[in-house]
Order: sequence, then C-alpha cells, then structure tokens
Amino acid sequence: MTDLVVDTQEGKLRGKIGKNYSGQTIYEFLGIPYAKPPTKELRFQPPVPAEPWTGIKDATRPGHISLSTDEISFEHAGSEDCLTLNVYTRNLPDNRIDRRPVMVFIHGGGLTVGSSRRDVYGPEFLLLEDIVLVTLNYRLGVLGFLSVDDPSANATGNAGLKDQSLALRWVQRNISHFNGDPDNVTLFGQSAGSSSVHAHILSPMSKGLFHKAIMQSGCCLNSWFWGSKNNAREVVKAMGIQVQTEAEAVKILRAVPAIDILNAQDKIPESLFPMVRRPFSAVVEAPNPHAFFSESPVDIIKSGNYNHVPVIIGYTDTEGYLNDYDMFVSKKLGAEFPRYDIRKLIPYELNVNKAEDVQEIVDQFRALYVATSNIRHHDEYTDADFLAGIFEGIRLHLKTRDHPIYLYRISINTDLNYVKRIMNILREPGCSHGDDLGYLFHSLVSPEIRPNSIEERAMKNFVKLWTNFAKFGRPTPKEYMSIVWHPITDENNMKLLNIDKELEYRAVPEKERLTVWRNILKKWPYSRYN
Repeated sequence: MTDLVVDTQEGKLRGKIGKNYSGQTIYEFLGIPYAKPPTKELRFQPPVPAEPWTGIKDATRPGHISLSTDEISFEHAGSEDCLTLNVYTRNLPDNRIDRRPVMVFIHGGGLTVGSSRRDVYGPEFLLLEDIVLVTLNYRLGVLGFLSVDDPSANATGNAGLKDQSLALRWVQRNISHFNGDPDNVTLFGQSAGSSSVHAHILSPMSKGLFHKAIMQSGCCLNSWFWGSKNNAREVVKAMGIQVQTEAEAVKILRAVPAIDILNAQDKIPESLFPMVRRPFSAVVEAPNPHAFFSESPVDIIKSGNYNHVPVIIGYTDTEGYLNDYDMFVSKKLGAEFPRYDIRKLIPYELNVNKAEDVQEIVDQFRALYVATSNIRHHDEYTDADFLAGIFEGIRLHLKTRDHPIYLYRISINTDLNYVKRIMNILREPGCSHGDDLGYLFHSLVSPEIRPNSIEERAMKNFVKLWTNFAKFGRPTPKEYMSIVWHPITDENNMKLLNIDKELEYRAVPEKERLTVWRNILKKWPYSRYN
C-alpha cells in the first residue's frame, strides 16, 4: 500500500505504515485535529469541533503538544493549537474483517505537563493485540484549567476535560473509518489521566461515549486532581498587571501571547501536598450550560447518577516514589522543592480546621509512618496522595454501582519500570508511580527486550489483561489466562490481582494502613471541593 489514505467525516487523512513489537504491520495516523485551535476568543472556553477540510491532510507527523514545560527537555514547548489525536490500527475497514475494540488513552502529568507523543506512548506493545488505539492531547495548566465564577468571563473551568470529552465524540463519529467499533470503547489513563477517566465516569458530558474504563493510579478523590477558582488576577499579577476583577483579568489573558501565560504560571507556587489546593486543575463548576460537572465527586457517586461501566482500578506498591521524581524534576528546573511537613498529608477536602483535630490526625500519622515506615518507600505519600482516595472511591462506588469493579496492585520491578528507569534507580525495590507505563507503551527510554525474558513475559501479561478487558469486559476469561481475576464484592474483604513477575489473586497487603485512613475518613469525611 503506497498511498495510505482514509476518509473521515471531516476529510481525507494520509497515514503511514509502522510495525508492532512482533514486526507485524500497523497503520498510524498522527496529529489529527479534533477541535479548532482554542485561541483568541476561544481561549479558556469549551472546545469547538474541527472544521472539514479539502484535499488530503498529512497525518504522518505528530501534532503540537499543549503549551507547557516539556516532560523530556524540561523547556517550554508546544502550542495552543494542540487539540489533536493519534490513531493506531492493525487493519483498515474491510468487509471480511469485523470492527475491533477501541482503547482511548489519556496521558498523565498533573494536568500541567505531558502529551500523547509517540516517543512516550508508542503503540508497539498494545498493538500486539487486534485493537484500535487512540491517544490524545488536551489543554494543560492555566490554558486548560483557569476557572472564574463570573459568567461574563466565559471561563468556567475544566476546558482540558471538555477537550477530552470532545475527542471521545470524534471517536464515536470516526473510529469506524479505522476499523474500530464505536460501540466498544475502553477509556484508560494513568495518574491525572486516570483521574480524568474517573471524571468522565462522573460527568454527564461524557455519557454514552465509552463502555469500559481502566484507572491507573488516580481517581477524583485524590486531592492533587483539584484546583482553585477565581485566580485570573493572580496570573496577570505575575505578569506585573493589577486589575480589580476576575473578568478584567480574563479579558487581558485572552489578548496576551500564550507564552506570557505560561511564564506567569511558572511564577505561581505549586504543590502536590494533599493539604494545599493546587492553583490550576479540575474544579466543581458553578452551574452553567457547558459545565463538565457542578457537583462534588462524592455527591455524584452517592447519588448513583453517573456513567455505569465496568471498571479496572489500581495502584503501584510504591506510588510514593513520585515524590522522588518531583524532586528530580525540580532539580532539573532549578526550582525549590516544598518543605515536608506531616500535617500537609491531611487532604484539603476533609475540611479539618481545628487545631485539636489536626493534632489528632498528625498523631495517627506519626504512629503509622514515622515509627514503622521505611521512609525510602514513602508509604505516607503512597497513602495520602493515592491509596486513601482510591479505596474511598471504591467503597463509595460499591454502594451504587451496577457493573463489576476489578482491583489490582503492581509490585513488579524489571528493566521496563518507566519512571525508575528515568531516575536511574532500578535497583531500588518496588514499582513507582508511572512505572506501569513501560509495560503498555514503547518509549524513547524502553530497553531492548530479550525474547522470553521476564520483561517480555511481564509486558505480554499487561497487554493481555488490559486488552482482554477491552475485548470481553473481563480481564481474565478462563480460556485466555491461567488465573481468574474476580471483581470486588465486599468492601470489608477486598481482594486484588497482584501483578509481579507472577500473577497472584490475594488480599490487599496495605489493609492495616488503610484501616487507619478509613477511621480518619469516618470522622472527617471528604466534604469540601473548591
């Protein structure tokens, strides 16, 4: 096939031929626009679908990343004209071939950095299986998550999440042109991408746009997913401009070059400690016709009024290595890393204000972590930033869900561990936040994999589990795997699939630590968002 051209509803696309891990042919279509560039009057507003084009659009090169600090070079890079996606498929439409399950991936990066770039999220591993893979870009930082309550400002927030939802609508309209089945779409993501997946489960905006969900190390009850409102004046102040109202500030921000906004964003303090609200991230919007959600995630889950789909959710055994990675990045950028204080582990959403309440929780934290924990593993960060919210979210969903929830834990440590490889700490025990990416995607840092090595076997296990779920709604159909992974049925006796060099279905190893958190959350439940 010398000229690889596919029709979409917006126009023709020219793609290119690639290879999967086994050397089989795959077809790649990169940098496909799903929305108009969100510039000028469209800045901070919900995305607008891309306009049709004439002729054949080149889709052989990646689109721009969202304007941000590049996750590889650590320099400013990208463009506002970033609302593109990539499609990878093993087959193009043919009357002899059934449409294949679709997997749509949302990248992480704290909603401030990251992209769908092929050299981080390459399709070679997942395309070992006959699925269609979509990866997408969305707006980040101030450009994606500025939120102002004043309706005259036309910047209510969550623009980046609305970008993701519009990309899912593009998939519904167009994925059949790539041999994908629009009636079998699995949405999956890691870190902030995982919390974004949970957000789509909860949002009426994404109703009917996907049919299964995989959440890797993040959910909407993790404090770092939430940002502040009404700080447009803070951004223009960082530019040296003083104004009286948020609406005035937004008007200025729509007129200045986008790079000025990114430079101002860099001057505004940022923290991932649970007690400190982040400046630019997801928000509960004031009710408006374009709201992504205007209720707290806890209230939505309790109501049962959300998108009920089968779910895989899980975590790595040492998520807390993310703290080491943040220090690693801060050093690269020459930035000061926030000082540790055990009080900062108390989630903002618990609304704990009285000094005696703070002290009571701190005393429990000290007994749990300082006296017993191996600080190198950062159990306190693993629990406060990830596990407390993930398990509380599962507990709440179990009361209202009508589809299965599968729980996993990843403890594997091989040369494919992605984040530990970047930090050059592969000899340290455990599986870091982000290490799981190395088993699903080929990247610039992927090592050469020897045939029949533990790396190859582990990668194929991951791919099989994730794609089985996309194909069948069950990660371990008896005819495909040697182990059966059962969904959770009892919040008091949760079992999970532990993914190590061998697969093991077992009880939750962190149960003792999580019991302390459950008791804290009984007394001070999640209640405050924005």
